[in-house]
Amino acid sequence: MKDRHSTTSQLDLSRRDMLKSIAATGALALGGTFGLNRLANAAASSTVRAYGVTTAQLKDWSILQKSTGLKMEYVGSGNDVGVFMRDVMASQMGNKVDLFIFEGGTQNILGPQGAYLVIDEKNPELKLWQRTPDTWKRSQTVLGSDGKQYGVPVIGNADSFGYFPDKLGINPDGSADVSWKMMFDDDRTRGRVGYDKTWNYSIGVAALYLNSTGKAKIVNPADPSPAEAKTVVDFLVARKKAGQFRTLVSSFEEQIQLLSNHEVDILNCWEPAVREANLKLGDGKTRYAYTNEGYYKWGHGAYIASQAKDRGNMNTIYRMLNYFLDGEYRALQARDRGYAGPNMDLAVKYASANGWKQEDIDNLKATQQKVDRKFTKPFVSTTTPSHSDAIEEEWQRFLNA
Repeated sequence: MKDRHSTTSQLDLSRRDMLKSIAATGALALGGTFGLNRLANAAASSTVRAYGVTTAQLKDWSILQKSTGLKMEYVGSGNDVGVFMRDVMASQMGNKVDLFIFEGGTQNILGPQGAYLVIDEKNPELKLWQRTPDTWKRSQTVLGSDGKQYGVPVIGNADSFGYFPDKLGINPDGSADVSWKMMFDDDRTRGRVGYDKTWNYSIGVAALYLNSTGKAKIVNPADPSPAEAKTVVDFLVARKKAGQFRTLVSSFEEQIQLLSNHEVDILNCWEPAVREANLKLGDGKTRYAYTNEGYYKWGHGAYIASQAKDRGNMNTIYRMLNYFLDGEYRALQARDRGYAGPNMDLAVKYASANGWKQEDIDNLKATQQKVDRKFTKPFVSTTTPSHSDAIEEEWQRFLNA
């Protein structure tokens, strides 16, 4: 699947290529080199170059330049961890960019191997670090499994599914909890379900549902064992053969299209797809679900490329990292995409100081309440599960069924 606002297909590289990337980076690390030319840039610059998932972007980076003097040059990536790791390592992307922005998990591999610098928490430009809650800055998104701080939190959310309340007979205001049963095992939705084509976004939520119903026990839906992955896929194959799924979805644009054209009644998707569909259909025509069982909870971190330490612009990079923690970035992301992050109170303060309509300010507060409500339930995703090879093999069985 594409990343949460991307036009670059995740399917450009298979999950087996991800494993090859991990193996290659491991071999490079053991050899004591990444094969990277550390190109120094002696002249400090106000420009920061980043490579990462496009949902971390502002829709208009000129706002950043007006408020801080910084200029962002951003290259968008897909949400496929194999492609991302290949670009970081084999394609030597760190020679070209200062920051990598990606979903949590890669820091556990690329951090210890030296592709990411450890964050200097005392850098004077990182002014908001101390007041940033530990729930964000020490989360699995940015803290390495070795205990080192490799990243700064950028955005996060808890993903579920979009649905048409009138089709499912649910309260139209979207406030009710809805069961994942609607996605997997309900006659009202059979043949009207859109399901994501990538395993990292689809196996976990199915495991969550199986856990909640007692049909199976999956210790960690984000990181199933080979046997657990087989159990989940057995269930999904059975539901596929029963005609539950109308289509398998492989892009953000498809998500919008399926909802906007009423081609499905329910779709596991990203929240911005529902927002975009409602721009065409009318406010509240589709809703993004609160669920009974839980969510695909994720967060993106910003990581400093190791090559950046020789360029002479480290303070500029840290000013950019601090911007991700500040109110302007937080307010714009919440307004435009519905995503939250650390220091939402600064977002409200920013909106008030800049004359935002009261409705928009109230929506910022509602976004924080929404995320707080969702984050009380399981599960937390990872891009680098322990048994990716086995999961991939099982997932191919589902795709081929």
